Amino acid sequence: LSPRTRKRLKKLKLSDSGARGWFIGDFPEAVVRTKDFEVCWQPNSQEYDFAPHYHKVITEIQLVVRGRMIVNDVEFGVGDICYLEPGDHYRSSYLEPTDVVAIKFPSVPGDKYLL
Repeated sequence: LSPRTRKRLKKLKLSDSGARGWFIGDFPEAVVRTKDFEVCWQPNSQEYDFAPHYHKVITEIQLVVRGRMIVNDVEFGVGDICYLEPGDHYRSSYLEPTDVVAIKFPSVPGDKYLL
């Protein structure tokens, strides 16, 4: 690699970015700050449950990369994608430790409404 490429390379920690694994989006701690979308990697313990909620503006997509979860009474496993449009209710539980990569678009902080 050229010295110029090495100089531009950055190594960052997920723990230094946004809350609960969100590292791209419209928030101050983001590695890349953008209003277009948000990205996170979330490891979820079997005991963790999100408060049931929905988004008025955001579309949310989750890819299960490890484990199994239930969203709105539908089971998702490795390789499954959960696609939620604005207004769709979200109720989840984890059948085992489960990692997801989630993308939301656009990035609208505060667009979360508890049921």
